[in-house]
Parts: sequence; structure tokens; C-alpha cells
Amino acid sequence: MARGIAAKARSARGRCPLLWHRRSAAFLAALLGSSCLSSNGDGAPEQPLRVATSASLEHSGLFAAVAQEFEQKTQKTLTPSFVGTGRALALGRNGGADVVLVHSRVSEDAFVAEGYGINRRDVMYSEYVIVGPPDDPARIRGFDSAVDAFQKLATGRHQFVSRGDESGNHARELELWKLAGLEPRAPWYESLDAGMWVTLQRASDSGAYALSDLPTYVVVRDKLRMSILVGGDGRLQNRYAVIAVNPTRVSPVDYSGAMDFVDFLTSPAAQALIADFGRTEYGAPLFVPSGGMPSAE
Repeated sequence: MARGIAAKARSARGRCPLLWHRRSAAFLAALLGSSCLSSNGDGAPEQPLRVATSASLEHSGLFAAVAQEFEQKTQKTLTPSFVGTGRALALGRNGGADVVLVHSRVSEDAFVAEGYGINRRDVMYSEYVIVGPPDDPARIRGFDSAVDAFQKLATGRHQFVSRGDESGNHARELELWKLAGLEPRAPWYESLDAGMWVTLQRASDSGAYALSDLPTYVVVRDKLRMSILVGGDGRLQNRYAVIAVNPTRVSPVDYSGAMDFVDFLTSPAAQALIADFGRTEYGAPLFVPSGGMPSAE
């Protein structure tokens, strides 16, 4: 994607770090102000649509922006659960979500193949980047290959902090270690079972390396002592998809509401919102829309 985005992320500084706190707070306040329930037309309250999705969409502020537009257009209220992709799909399997918005193709395909999800559609993509200390003791800055960078980190036993939480980020990290023919271990490798922000804080404080989704890093970079060192490798592309939970396999779920959300995310209005999101604050959009395009294998 996003050598352009990553390059601007490296150079643009001081633009509203942690903006997502304000957007998320405003979004939640709006939910509470509307009592979190709408009417189904006959006076009976309509239950909120439950969306299990990546915490990266909370951190970036994109989910709040999308939710506001969706609720204005449909009068349907959303209740998000911001978790890693593995846990989002688990919520779909056990009836804790009506629709999932996630970013791990292998896990998504399994979810659909097992009958838990239907009508998977691509929504957008971003990228992952390898971040680390600005002085880069491992000397991986500018590597074209993320796999080569991982091999260099392991050979030098340079400290690496992993989310370790079954998220899409964690799944991609494990794929890269596997491609490198390595099984990272302590003491130089630390697995936290934590979200992206906590992982980046830990890596920054300890002078370690980490794999980050680019939008989260861009939003919080001014709170970190870290730089983007490797990006632009096709294996770092980070695709997001939306999947309705199958009502014939999981019950009860709001399939009609889920499909309204699926259709909205891939609509021209939502795709235009995604295409422009982040441009004002960060100098470049944080995501690239891909709704309506053929699914990448």
C-alpha cells in the first residue's frame, strides 16, 4: 500500500495523537444519549446491532466515524466489541455478535467454511509495519523484506515484543516467523497477550521491536520512542473484511441488521469516507477502500 502513507507517517509529526479517545468518547456519549435503543416501527425497542471488530479500528477512530454515518442513515444503533480478530470470530461463533469486521484471511476462511459466517466482503486495507528504536541497533531500516528483517532480529537476539493475543496482527507476525524458519523464544522475545497500544508502549519503553498496524502507530506515534523501519512488503498488507454471522448456525442473531451493515460498509458513501479518513489529521488516508473489488486470495 502504503509506502506513501508510511513515508508521511515518518515525517508528519504532532497531529492529534490519541485522537481516537475523543472520537470514541463522543461516539459512546451519543449511544448513551440515545438510550442505545431505537424503535422497530411498531413502538417496540430494537436491540442494538452487535459488531465484533478489531481494536485497531477503535484506535484509529475509523469505527466511530463509520458508526455515526451508519446510524444516521439507518437509525440502527451499533454496540461494538473491540477485540483481536481471533476473539471477534469467537464472539461470532458463540452468539456474542451479529456481524464481524476483522483482518485475518486464514481465520476468516475457516469461520466461513465452518458455517458460522456468510456473505464475506472485502472492505479496505492498510498495512503492517515493523517499528523499533530510532537508532535501530539491528540495522533493519529500509529492508524490502519483512522476513529478512525478522531473520536479522532473531540472529542478533534483538528484543521483540509480540501482542500474543490471537489478533490479526499476532497471526501475521506468526506467519512471518514461520516464513523465516524460526520459532522466537525468551529471553529476547516477549509475548504479552495484550492489545496494540499496550504492546507498542512496552516495546518503546524497553527499546524493543514490534509489528504494528500502521494506523494505530500513526495515531499514537508522538507518545512513543519508536520509528517505522520496514514497510511496503506485500506480505505486510493488512486487509479487512466484514462477515455476517450465519443465523442458521448461530441463534439468535440479527441477520437483517448484519446485512444492512455489510451493505453500508461496501456502499459508495462508506467507501468514500474510508478513502478520506485521516487525510486532515495525518496528511494521508489511513486506509484504502476495497469494497466491491474481487476478494484477494
